[in-house]
Amino acid sequence: MEGRRVMDYLLPIIGLVIGVLVVNAVAARIGFPAPILLVLVGFAVSFVPGVPGFELEPELVIAVLLPPLLFAAAFESSAVAIKKLLRPIFQLAVVLVLLTAFSVAFVLTAIIPAIPFAAALALGAIVAPPDAVAAVAVARRVGLPRRLITILEGESLFNDATSLVTLKVAIAAIGASSIAWAPAAGQFAWASLGGIGIGVLLGLALSFIRRTAGSALTITALSLISPFLAYELGELAHTSGILVVVVAGLVLGHRSPAEVAASVRLTEGATWAAVRFILEGAVFGLIGLQLWDIIGSLDTTDGTAFVAIAAVLATVIISRPLWIAVIHLVSRLGKGPEVVGWAGVAAVSWAGMRGVVSLAAAQTLPMDTPYRSLLLVCTIVVIIGTLVMQGLSLPWVIRRLGVAEDHTSEDRRERAKAHTKTNEAINAKVDELCESGRLSDRQATLMRKWASLRDWRNWDDDDETRAFGQRLSVLTGWRRSLLGIERSVIISMRNDGELSEDVLLEMQHDLDLEEALLERRSDAVDGHLDELPGVRESAGEAADSAPGSHGAQAGKGGAQAGKDGAQAGKDGAPDDRGAQTGKDALVDDGASVDDADVSALLMDEQSAQGSAIGHTAGSGKPA
Repeated sequence: MEGRRVMDYLLPIIGLVIGVLVVNAVAARIGFPAPILLVLVGFAVSFVPGVPGFELEPELVIAVLLPPLLFAAAFESSAVAIKKLLRPIFQLAVVLVLLTAFSVAFVLTAIIPAIPFAAALALGAIVAPPDAVAAVAVARRVGLPRRLITILEGESLFNDATSLVTLKVAIAAIGASSIAWAPAAGQFAWASLGGIGIGVLLGLALSFIRRTAGSALTITALSLISPFLAYELGELAHTSGILVVVVAGLVLGHRSPAEVAASVRLTEGATWAAVRFILEGAVFGLIGLQLWDIIGSLDTTDGTAFVAIAAVLATVIISRPLWIAVIHLVSRLGKGPEVVGWAGVAAVSWAGMRGVVSLAAAQTLPMDTPYRSLLLVCTIVVIIGTLVMQGLSLPWVIRRLGVAEDHTSEDRRERAKAHTKTNEAINAKVDELCESGRLSDRQATLMRKWASLRDWRNWDDDDETRAFGQRLSVLTGWRRSLLGIERSVIISMRNDGELSEDVLLEMQHDLDLEEALLERRSDAVDGHLDELPGVRESAGEAADSAPGSHGAQAGKGGAQAGKDGAQAGKDGAPDDRGAQTGKDALVDDGASVDDADVSALLMDEQSAQGSAIGHTAGSGKPA
């Protein structure tokens, strides 16, 4: 009986997660925004007989779902970029939220004079903050400039704190005859400044613990409880728990690259990617599942209610571009080289989709709040209206405004600059080691050449870059095929009882890491070769004449090659026919892949003599 009750709780959660996975897959296949599709499917599923009702507890969203989502977003955000754009982010996350909240309050009280201004202000605070998850996803896909994406991300990180603090003040004033503005301002100031201070201190404390903890699993587990710890500390101190979460996430994300090992970042990144994927989908699905029940609670006999709902939606949509334009006229969005032009202002103005924070905040309204059902329905209509109207049209708006940018060339310039600086640092360190006698001349030459080859995508000569890239593509495909053979052999040995499960797992882990690196390298090679002039024709010819990979197919077919070559692997060597054919394969302009090339790839180093690939050590000229 007890087990049955547990399953009654688990089955709806399992069904929700499966729905999120299926709908996201369908959305990706048809090219439709996943958040909007999740809401629509959730609404449709709520009519299916037998589907349980999902009554979302506001405390569950604000204290359980929202902290990890904001923490993960803050952790991955650039504290440096946010600092540079702090002025426009503050203008949108604080000033615009307050202006929108009061605009909604004045419009609602004008239509329904009987509603208390505090209750109307509570609705304004609820619907004021946009949820930038969907907007940023669309903006990235269509190429919105990075500074505008940073502004949207920064706004979404901090505007929830402004909204929830304003909502607390409004709820406290609902039972009073008027709002006490002086205490309200003091409460707002402490919630903001105190939240920032506690967030910084907690971030530094967690950063110290992460440096001293040795295990990647320990650090990842700590990061999973960090958002909840931050939120609770903020609430206990009567500040904004949400703001504590965001600031702590920014501090940890900024310090992580220099303070934790690569294994930690890989484990942590994969874990949080899965958590965000499920939670973001679940919250939009829950909006759809609750939609009909909330709408059904409205008194449909009152015609004024429908006028008020339409007016609130119109106010929310119109007030954002209107107030952003006023803010930009009075005090420019950004300053100096980071100033945002009018086209960028218009793009940011239309990225105002509301989300789960508004829904959760609306449900925190006390049951005796005047016109509570109307306020809830207004919230739902605003969420659906902005998601559909603005979410579906945002890509078109960005393209029409002409602000979309191709980030490829900018990425290439930044990468070239970074590689130049790293190569200078490596060469300086190599010189220092040579002078101290701790490094031989040959070792120094190999190190310099290794550093130079890592920068092959930024060579000045496109022909040399193409030649090296195509050879690297072929050899990477061969290497993945060899890994497939090795994987097949050890699995067969495990199945035959010749290899223990522990040894298999250890060897498989090493193979997985190596193959993941090769996949990343293969994607980088293929993407860069596509950018080079005339590469498609020569790449196609190379693919036809390189049986080791047939372009990208060798890499993709590594597992199959492993199966085909399992017997050869048991005999101690790859298929001799493939090796002989590959040795003479033409990769580019008649240049063959020689033994030194293969050795360089397999040993992750480049021989200074005998290879036809790369640059002379210590120079930027082709070898």
